[in-house]
Amino acid sequence: MYYDEILESILKDLKNPVNSMYLHEIKIKWKNFQKKTKDPHKVSNEILTGSLNEFINALSNKKYKYNSSTKNGFKPDSPIFSARYLDEVLTILVKRTKIIDNIGITWGYQSFSTNLKFNPQNLYVMGENPLFEQIYSKEILHLAQRMDFQFRITGKRNFKKFLIILPLLLFYTFKNLTEKDFITIEYYTKMAKSTFEKSKAIIITETLDDDFVPDLGNSPLDAIFILRKQFNSESGNVISLDVVNLLEEKIKEYLTERDEGTKEFLNTGIIE
Repeated sequence: MYYDEILESILKDLKNPVNSMYLHEIKIKWKNFQKKTKDPHKVSNEILTGSLNEFINALSNKKYKYNSSTKNGFKPDSPIFSARYLDEVLTILVKRTKIIDNIGITWGYQSFSTNLKFNPQNLYVMGENPLFEQIYSKEILHLAQRMDFQFRITGKRNFKKFLIILPLLLFYTFKNLTEKDFITIEYYTKMAKSTFEKSKAIIITETLDDDFVPDLGNSPLDAIFILRKQFNSESGNVISLDVVNLLEEKIKEYLTERDEGTKEFLNTGIIE
């Protein structure tokens, strides 16, 4: 879905006939991946990971890389070489949980509500115009709960209605995670958790930038998955099935975890 959009967008404006041919080749290889992983509930993580590695290997063909002499191929910063294909993997893992079937749940690149507040012009007019305000974040790949929020001043008949979008699980995908990327997404994650404290944020990256090991000790981020288990300058590792399995387990854990409140001792006899 997401990588498709990139291919179609580039193909639409492409004028170089050689690059157009290359792009059609990449599109066919991507369609092969989609065919093998069409049903989220039937495809195994082994097939999912293997098919992804096949596509990435095909995409790594040197002929697709920009050649300054012939002017053919795509530059390193082209969206074709972005991590958008990882979004497809996440979509499969999220769909398996069936949470998307719940009322009001949405999935994809979307904004969430933030900076929610009542902001009347002054306290005297609070009863007439309490002025509820919110702003929307940039679009981030996440699972959201859409809620219709309505209220009325006590004693009045008419309700005021607003749409609030709560971020539940946020995902940030990278081919290589840098310290600059990490700092940026910490900012957006803090925004999300200020709106909904129970939201979770996960980074999925193929590699880590050399000599950069993120510290989650005081970070709003909840987990980082390094799919190739390596730094950027290293080579040889493919997307790991073990890491994909752990990622799926973590998504399920975040969706089903419960608050171990003080009443839990009635079952366990222990407060921890």
